[in-house]
Amino acid sequence: MYRFCERWLRLWLISQLPGVWLLAQETNINSPARLPSIFSVSAGVHHGFIFAHSPAVENTKGANPTGVEVDVGWQRNDAPTWNLCNCYPRKGLLIAYYNYDTKILGESINAAYFLEPHYKLGKRSFFSLKGAAGLTYLTNPFDSIKNPTNQSYSTTISGYLLVGVGLWYRFSNHWWLNGSVSYQHTSNGGLNLPNKGINWPTAGIALKYQKDTRAYYTGARFNEKFWKNYPLRWDIAVFGMAKKGTDEHGQRKRMPMLGVNFQGAKQVGRINMLTLGTEIWYDEGLQMQLNRDSLGASATKVGIEFGHEFILGKFLFSQRLGVYVFDQTPYYDQVFHRWGIHYMMNKHWGVGVNLLAHRQVADFIDIRFSYSL
Repeated sequence: MYRFCERWLRLWLISQLPGVWLLAQETNINSPARLPSIFSVSAGVHHGFIFAHSPAVENTKGANPTGVEVDVGWQRNDAPTWNLCNCYPRKGLLIAYYNYDTKILGESINAAYFLEPHYKLGKRSFFSLKGAAGLTYLTNPFDSIKNPTNQSYSTTISGYLLVGVGLWYRFSNHWWLNGSVSYQHTSNGGLNLPNKGINWPTAGIALKYQKDTRAYYTGARFNEKFWKNYPLRWDIAVFGMAKKGTDEHGQRKRMPMLGVNFQGAKQVGRINMLTLGTEIWYDEGLQMQLNRDSLGASATKVGIEFGHEFILGKFLFSQRLGVYVFDQTPYYDQVFHRWGIHYMMNKHWGVGVNLLAHRQVADFIDIRFSYSL
């Protein structure tokens, strides 16, 4: 479990926008060359509420988590970046502490990689979109004796995700004020049960200090649609994970989940790609659950997925919405969604991590290897 989480965090931490660590030091803002990233540090507080998304976690309803967050970031501000996304992306690492306002959930420390593109609204104001992924350390997991009512998480280490929007105001050359709204989630991806996850929306306020500054590039955007002549990309991937489950004798053990995915992808923008595919997988742990419930059904599932990929250099960040065309199990909805990060080692071979969820409940995390034609 811990080795897997360590690999997952490492994969997220090394993902970055292409060319973000360039060394050009003496380039004018109006030059087409890339400029060094601008370093900054921010700190803030967040407050919100627990979203009790399942009857199993109704005992956490009414709790109001409060957190403190610190991040370090590097922001791109040059002509090539502007031509790519019409924005000023900031990326970096964040660390946050949360008290969940209930003894059932306890406290957490979150560490994550974030990507936050900024869009200029006025001379001093910006709008931003933020996504983050990493790991969280949780202090009070489910225990059949000490904490039997915690159905939200059962491992001290889990995955952590954040999506949010923010407004930034620069009131001096070095200081910024930020207000934000975020939706945060923790889950171990079904590696251990119970695992309903914690979902908590928050509002926050933060101050950012930026020692170096320069005028933001606002030149004409390069409009050539070079991707129109790119052919379709065809992918095949195998994926799997050893999930923890209960066998027919009531013994807890790891059980294999294995599958294969086929998809076609078409680039429709500088950093955007649309995908359409199908996948099939078998889950032995799910088969044991069907046997315990005396259901003569198959644990094999087949789904069709439509999705989108952000192209970030050699990294692909994917979001997919799918529907099962073969599913005999009664436990989940027919609609599912997937979220993934994939690293292309070369033109053909890739490796990544993917999360499958039904509404707010994570089913499993898989590791996958792909080959692109």
